[in-house]
Amino acid sequence: MTDENENKESRVVEGVAGLFPQTSWALLDAARGGGDLSISAFDEFARRYYRPVYAYIAAILRDPGEAEDLAQGFFVAAILSGRLLMRVDRARGSFRPYLKQAIRNYVIDELRKRGREQRRLIDESMQSDESSDRLINNVPASSPAPDAAFHTAWVQSLLEEALVRVQAICESKGQQAHFQLFLGRYLSESSDPPSWRELGEAFGLGEKAARSRTETVASHFRVVIRKMLIDEVGSEPMADEEIAALLALM
Repeated sequence: MTDENENKESRVVEGVAGLFPQTSWALLDAARGGGDLSISAFDEFARRYYRPVYAYIAAILRDPGEAEDLAQGFFVAAILSGRLLMRVDRARGSFRPYLKQAIRNYVIDELRKRGREQRRLIDESMQSDESSDRLINNVPASSPAPDAAFHTAWVQSLLEEALVRVQAICESKGQQAHFQLFLGRYLSESSDPPSWRELGEAFGLGEKAARSRTETVASHFRVVIRKMLIDEVGSEPMADEEIAALLALM
């Protein structure tokens, strides 16, 4: 993609940017602001991060039911209350490490509360202490399994949100058929995607036209992903590193 084309694509993305809060920090600010905007911002934040939060907790506790309970509690206690914004330095860059630290703190606090409640209700303090301590010790400062679970779920959420934004761009430009071609080629449920000839025939197009229109949407997608990552990590070089890491997984 030439610099001129990239600039054109960026302007297209900026043209629909008002449809979406740009950063996770902005979403948090809006989520605790009250009113309809607060509700919509909280809903979007949950769409963006509920899956990673749940995956992270589930990888630590290895109990889907308890992980679900704690994930829901985290969103209410940490986000709606505004606790997640307290004493945070946004100049530090990427939002995700901060979010994971907040999850760890919340899980440890909740496990300690439950341990105290168990000791209050039953006269088995030694057993309760051991059980509580064992769970708390499973909440690491950094661990490959929870970190990997969080990252995988975050990538899935990122790609899904990018797809929503790309669809909005296509609709704003009258490229609905282009978007369907893109879905048919790259997001087909079949293990073997259709050929360009097959894809074009379904839309009354030749191979060259089908390929060209699909590439138009792919171009939107690349720019959207890059912009989302710049907003997330705070700099273009860091965003490019993230993109390289994502491509290595595909």
